[in-house]
Amino acid sequence: MRRTGSVFSSVAAIATKVAATVFASILILSAAAMAQANREAQELYNRGRDRYGKGQVHDAIDDYTRAIALISLPTGDQTHAKRKLKLSFGQQAERSPAIALLDPLAAAIYADRSLARYTLGDFEGAMADSNQAIAIDPGLGTAYADRGQIRSVMGDPAGAIADLSKAIAIDPTDYQSYNNRGGVFYKKGDVDGALVDFDRAIALNPRVAEIYANRAMARTDKEDFDGAIADTDRAIKLNPRLALAFYVRGTARFVRKEIEGSISDFSRAVELDPGFVDAYANRGLVWLMLGQDSKAREDFARCLRLDPSAEAELQRHIQAAKQHRIEIR
Repeated sequence: MRRTGSVFSSVAAIATKVAATVFASILILSAAAMAQANREAQELYNRGRDRYGKGQVHDAIDDYTRAIALISLPTGDQTHAKRKLKLSFGQQAERSPAIALLDPLAAAIYADRSLARYTLGDFEGAMADSNQAIAIDPGLGTAYADRGQIRSVMGDPAGAIADLSKAIAIDPTDYQSYNNRGGVFYKKGDVDGALVDFDRAIALNPRVAEIYANRAMARTDKEDFDGAIADTDRAIKLNPRLALAFYVRGTARFVRKEIEGSISDFSRAVELDPGFVDAYANRGLVWLMLGQDSKAREDFARCLRLDPSAEAELQRHIQAAKQHRIEIR
C-alpha cells in the first residue's frame, strides 16, 4: 500500500446565513468545547503515526480510534449522541437540536487507520475506514489511494484503477498512485499501460527503488532484458536490501544465459526474504536445468513448504525445465 501518513484537507462545514440564532450559538459553543478535544486528538494522532512508523501497528490503531472518538463527539442535546454524524450544518439547522461536529482531522485519521488495518490484513476494516474518510472529505486523495490498493487486493481491479485515477486527478504529483495503478495494470496483463505509469512515477520521483523493480518486471515481459537489468541495477543501488530487485534481475540474467549471475541473484533474494516463494522456485528450476537435481529438490521443497498451493504450477515448470537441460548445458 503507500505513504507514511495522510495529508490534511479541510471539510467545508460552515453555518449558512439562514440558520437560526440558537444554531449559531450552539456552533460557537461547540467549537470552543472542541478545542481541547482537538489538541488531545492531534496528540493521539501524532503518536499513532509514530507508532505505525515503528511497526507498532496495533498500538497505532488504538491511538487512531481514541482520536476519532474525541473529535466525533456530538454536541447539543445529548439524547441524540448516537445520531449519525452530519457533515452539512445548514441541512440540520432547522430540524435537529443536536449538531454533531466532525473535525476535518477525522478524515486524515480514518485514512491512516485504514492503512494500519490494511497492514494487518483487515481489508474489510480498511475499506470501511477509507469509505468514511472519503465521505468526510471527498478531496482527500490519499483515501482514494488507500481504497484503490484495498480494492486491488480484494480482486476488484476496475474499482482499484478508478480510485487510483481519482487520487492522481486530485494530486498529479502522486507518484505512489501512478506506481500502484501500474501494478494493477500489470496484474491485468496490460503491460504497456503498466509501463506508462511506472515511467511517470519514476519521472516524478527517481529515487524509489521499488518502482524501478516494478518497471523491470514489465520490461522483462516485453523482452527488454537490457532495460530490465538497468532498472534492477538502479533499484539495488538505491536499496541494496530489496529482494524483488535481485529476483527480477536473476530472471533477466537467466534469459540472457548468465546462469551464475542468475543463481547468485536468486540466492540473494531468498537471503533477504526467506519467504520469497518464487525465488526458491526459479532457483530450483535453474539448478534442474544444470542437472543439479538434489539442489533443485531442496529449493522445490522450500517453495512448497511456504506455499503448498503452488505445486501444480511448479510441476508444469519442472517438466518444461527438464526438456531444456541440453540447451542450458
